[in-house]
Amino acid sequence: MSSSLTKERVFGYDLLKALAMFLVVFYHFLMLDFAFEPGKFYVPNFNKIIQLICAAGVPVFFMVNGALTINNKITYQKVINKVLRLFLIATFWSLVLRCGVIGYLFGNGQPKSFYGLINFYWFLISLAYVYILNYLIQILPKWFGYLLVIAIFTATFLNNFVWDIILFIDPGHTLPRWGHTGLFTLYGVVYSRIGAHLKNSKLNFATCIIIFLLGLALNVFTTIAMTNHDGAVYDGVNGSFPTLGALFMSVGLFCMLKGVKDNFWPSQLIKTIGINSGGVYIFHFVFVFYIRDHILSHFNIHTLPLLAVLLLALLTTILCAYISEWISRTPGKVLLKL
Repeated sequence: MSSSLTKERVFGYDLLKALAMFLVVFYHFLMLDFAFEPGKFYVPNFNKIIQLICAAGVPVFFMVNGALTINNKITYQKVINKVLRLFLIATFWSLVLRCGVIGYLFGNGQPKSFYGLINFYWFLISLAYVYILNYLIQILPKWFGYLLVIAIFTATFLNNFVWDIILFIDPGHTLPRWGHTGLFTLYGVVYSRIGAHLKNSKLNFATCIIIFLLGLALNVFTTIAMTNHDGAVYDGVNGSFPTLGALFMSVGLFCMLKGVKDNFWPSQLIKTIGINSGGVYIFHFVFVFYIRDHILSHFNIHTLPLLAVLLLALLTTILCAYISEWISRTPGKVLLKL
């Protein structure tokens, strides 16, 4: 194991990152039957409801990042270095994996611009923006920070919820371009600030479960509203990051798991995945695409049992974590350190 597995690490955060990464990998397989029939009023089946939990994956990363970085003393030099490193990592691995490995295996979908190149790893770019905005919030008057966070929250989470209600009542209503927005993924600022705020909070297990289930119910509500509006199964994950459903699910998971102690049998594996979650994010696309579009291309992959997809996601997550762990012992670790 890496020497970075030290006592100073917070196991609960590693657990949260490991869970979040598993949810991201599970979502990217896209191999479940959601029982959608065009023209009929859509209500999510069990497969879709389980997949909706994945909407908490990326937000949990933002929350853990906020808990670990916000309120720490940081200089603009550190912010610039962090932002440049994130852009470098996104660019390098996009060239190597998207244009190289994935381009060789699949032969299409090559980016036509620099933005198209680095946006393959959009989360890293979003994280860079979040670092910049959180630094501005730190150095500018507190009232500015409060107003900025409130503005982003209102323009994304609350705005999206209002449109969910409108479209649920009237699926045929026109949804403007800004109607369901992520505001350039700036909702990550809200998640990171909430993570920092909840860092030292304590909620009992039952309360966390209730918050999580409320979030899941809200995400189901969003999926019903948007699916019946669009006439196609709503993504419910990427599109649901800036929704109240994803927010409540993420808060429930964060408060439930952040204080978990390192005292059960798979803890070492969880640490490895948590520590190497950045590497899992970077590498998992290659394995997901290859398994989904090559190995299983001769089967009707949308009829695979839920348990089989969950197992594939778990094995892929573990494999990528250990690949990242191996690279972290070489000079190449600088291209994985987020």
